[in-house]
Amino acid sequence: MTTLKCRGLISSRKATRLASLCACAAIANSALAIDLVGTALVPADALDKSGLTNTIGDRIPHNRLGSFGSAIDFTGKDDLYIAADDRGPGDGATAFRPRTQTFRILIRPGSTQPVSIDLIATTLLTDERGGDLWGYTGGYDPRDQTCGVRFDAEGLRVSPRGTWYISDEYGPWIDEFDSTGKRIRRFDVPPIFGVKNPGTPEEELPPANTAGRQPNRGFEGLALTPDGRTLVAILQSPLIQDDALSDKNERVGMNIRMLAIDIQSGKTRQHVYQLSSARNGVNEILAVSDSTFIVLERDGKEGDKARHRSLYLIDLAGATDVSTIAALPGGALPETIRPVRKRELLNFMDPKFGLVGSQMPEKIEGLTFGPNLFGGRRSLVVTSDNDFRIEQPTRVWVFAVGADELMLETSEAGGKVPQR
Repeated sequence: MTTLKCRGLISSRKATRLASLCACAAIANSALAIDLVGTALVPADALDKSGLTNTIGDRIPHNRLGSFGSAIDFTGKDDLYIAADDRGPGDGATAFRPRTQTFRILIRPGSTQPVSIDLIATTLLTDERGGDLWGYTGGYDPRDQTCGVRFDAEGLRVSPRGTWYISDEYGPWIDEFDSTGKRIRRFDVPPIFGVKNPGTPEEELPPANTAGRQPNRGFEGLALTPDGRTLVAILQSPLIQDDALSDKNERVGMNIRMLAIDIQSGKTRQHVYQLSSARNGVNEILAVSDSTFIVLERDGKEGDKARHRSLYLIDLAGATDVSTIAALPGGALPETIRPVRKRELLNFMDPKFGLVGSQMPEKIEGLTFGPNLFGGRRSLVVTSDNDFRIEQPTRVWVFAVGADELMLETSEAGGKVPQR
């Protein structure tokens, strides 16, 4: 087992507070706010266990442990997590082998090292025939896109059977892989999400394509409902036909489609998530219940320039199924279309967490619940994607979230729902 040189970070004041909270089981969940338990840093020059020995791009070791923060999910046992690398360095310009990383993450609130992370294994992803998948943008088949070998993993969830559901930005696709990394299933995604003319990011924009996902803006997030029956994928940005872009191909759309897939039957439905700003995008979705989810929404800035990066609690109950609607408006929706309800759950920019400033990463992308913490709170694990930048470590943040924080306010129609 390779031990990474990671450091848990927490202030002495917060450590004392968390320790006292853990020692007092009588404290009610309703009295607990969301706290940052700690941070682990994975060095940018750390290596994985893929066994690859060549270099790619600007002489980057092919076995560099770089972008595993794109997606992460807790296996539910032995403190083990599965994380997914995206398409590699250079925004798809390199011949990178997509892969998953298996980590052991220990969460010990109030200790001198509240969060620690160890790399256990690396698994390269392959197609159904065992052929290599590649992060390279040009690895598509113009005659049949389903036969292409390019793959950009952005969302990952572990099934009850131990297989991996992974969402891809290129297709966009949703695939199932076994624990050896071999693809065993591809779900049928409605054609409304795909582009007619694939190519480089510049070649996929209008006028070459007037419909489908924007370049590098496909299924960025993936959730699996607790009952194990439904996958919910969410785009990073609106579809082109949903009034997503201006005449200059600037992003102006606000309405993002979510795709829910019944795993057994393959039946689908679509709902609308409205961005807080057209400057933002969505990076992950995590199931809280079979109808409520956490969505990670952020801007594209880093360091002192970052302005918006939050988690939102949403509910699909009562939201309109827009599967039969060919195109959505970019801004306000008609009364006949009801989007998912949302309210802010956690603001990463809140000064109380101590994350703002020059070290704030641009790409906060991974999100999963970890083990329950003493006192009834849940651990929430958040990861960043460093894009293989040598000056940027990967960050693993762990928050403690009380059960009441995940409860949704009551609507006029009854039940618990988040408010927009």
